[in-house]
Amino acid sequence: MPLTREFFDTLIVLVIVVGLIAAARRLYRDFSRPLPDDDTQPQKETKR
Repeated sequence: MPLTREFFDTLIVLVIVVGLIAAARRLYRDFSRPLPDDDTQPQKETKR
């Protein structure tokens, strides 16, 4: 298989597509996980 310009272009596109799929899966997992109870309460102000 000769290493042509088209081969490298296809390789770059393939890497970008795989990266986008991995990022989409990660975002979906992050946004669909249940939040802990502590994160849903408002922050209390602390006085110094």
